[in-house]
Parts: sequence; C-alpha cells; structure tokens
Amino acid sequence: MDHSSITGVILAGGRSSRMGEDKGLVEVQDKPLFEHIAQRLSPQVGDILISCNQNAERYGRDFQTVPDIIQSYSGPLAGMLAALTVSKTEWVVFVPCDVPGFPANLASTFLSRISNQQAIFARDPEREHPTLCMLNRSLIPTLTAYLENGDRKLMIFFNSISADSVLFNDASAFSNLNTPEDVLRWQDSLKGLQQ
Repeated sequence: MDHSSITGVILAGGRSSRMGEDKGLVEVQDKPLFEHIAQRLSPQVGDILISCNQNAERYGRDFQTVPDIIQSYSGPLAGMLAALTVSKTEWVVFVPCDVPGFPANLASTFLSRISNQQAIFARDPEREHPTLCMLNRSLIPTLTAYLENGDRKLMIFFNSISADSVLFNDASAFSNLNTPEDVLRWQDSLKGLQQ
C-alpha cells in the first residue's frame, strides 16, 4: 500500500477559543496555517480533505470540505467520523490544523506499523497525541454508536478498540499553536530556518 491509497484530513473544526479566531486561517508568512499543514501532508497522502464547521468557502478554495455530521462541536471524533464517511480510501490519516511541525514521515510510519488494528496514533516520549492518527473506514459503525451514546473522548474510544500507538522521538514535532503568542514563536522559528 502506498501513500496514494491514503486520504489526509486536516482537522479544523474546533472552536479555537484561545486563539480568538479560526485557528486554521491564522496567517503565517502570508499563508493561512491550514495551508502550511496541507503542504507538509500532501506528499504523504493521495488526497486531502478539510474537516471544518465554519469558513467553508475559504477552506474550500483548493480542497473538499467536510462539516461534522453531528453539529455540536463534539470534538475531533465528530470530524473524524464525517471524514471517514466521505473518504474514497480505506485508510485516513488525521492531522490537526494547529500542529504545523508534525512528522514528515507520519503516514508512512503509520502504514509500516499497522497490522490487524483499525486505528493507530502518535506519541512522543512524554505524551500521547491521539488527534494525529490513522483510522480505517471499517470503524464507521463503532464510532457512530460511540458518539450517539454521548461519548466524545478520543483516548477512551481508542482504548476501547485497542488502537496501537507509534513512538516518534522528537516531542517538538507535536507542539501545537493555541494562542497568538504560540503562532509568533513558530513564525520566528521559520525565519531562523530561512536565514
């Protein structure tokens, strides 16, 4: 199985309350954050979808957008379910719109480690990162039932289906941008790389 048989999904459906604006559209170096993510994700997958509940016109200029089926900001699982239902591929890799430094080998590492599981997610030496994951479309009924039951916690769902985790040693790859200050810090680090 190669990268073209995987769909990539950028999760941009949250409320972004700490950022004060839609996180995926925050401009960094004249480009919205989600486009930085798409640029990094593109070589790893065959197709990219954007899971979003607002600003679909902007997200949809270059990508297909997918709104949550359950419209109550039920967290990342609602976006994951919606994306799984429209994906044309069996496997779907998810990346949040606020983790621009995620591993450039995320999808290939997941692929190399998947065996009989329906889901696999990333961790670093310090913590788990369940929103960076790869799910199989066969999870649609299980995930639908879980959300219809009123549950929404991602790690509890992953534990219930015995999802495996993959260790990535560089914890800094998973830094997420929650505030305008975080964005400025990341922007400065990009400038440093270009000098």
